[in-house]
Amino acid sequence: MDGASCSHHLECSSDCCLMDLDHGGEFCAPKGRKTTVCLPQTKGAINFICPCRLGLSCIPKDPSCPRRCYLI
Repeated sequence: MDGASCSHHLECSSDCCLMDLDHGGEFCAPKGRKTTVCLPQTKGAINFICPCRLGLSCIPKDPSCPRRCYLI
């Protein structure tokens, strides 16, 4: 469930366990919606940013900007 404490992606229905940089610890977060900042894929047990929702791809539209979720 989103917002629940986690220690690995497998514990989250979204498959994304994020590090809480403000309060410490980790929590389940939803995958990226259209135009949100994203990681191209999930690596390891915890992310700083989630990958995209199904049907969206994590791509850079501009080399100087972070990757975002877009329909391709």
